[in-house]
Amino acid sequence: MLAPWPTDRREITENTEAMFEAIERYMDAGIVTENGFFIDGDSGCFIFEGASEDIFKMTSMFGPYIDYHVKEIIPYETGKDTILESVRSQALTR
Repeated sequence: MLAPWPTDRREITENTEAMFEAIERYMDAGIVTENGFFIDGDSGCFIFEGASEDIFKMTSMFGPYIDYHVKEIIPYETGKDTILESVRSQALTR
C-alpha cells in the first residue's frame, strides 16, 4: 500500500466494504474478469478487459492505497506471430 489506512476500526470496515463494492461493480460491468488474493494476505491480482483508459480509471480509483504493477497480456497467437515475424526478419538480414 502506498498510503496508510485509517486506524479507527469502523473507518477501516467502511473503507474495506466500499472497496469490495467498487470491485464488484467493475466485475458486474465485465471490466474485471478475475479477482483473486495471494496467500501472503497483502496482495492479489486482477484480470481486466478493456481499453488502457478503462484500466487507468479503475486503478486510479483505488490509489493511493493500493500499489499496482500493471502488465498487459498479449494473446498467445498474436505473441507467437509477432515473435516469429521478428526472428524471421532478423534471419534475412544476416
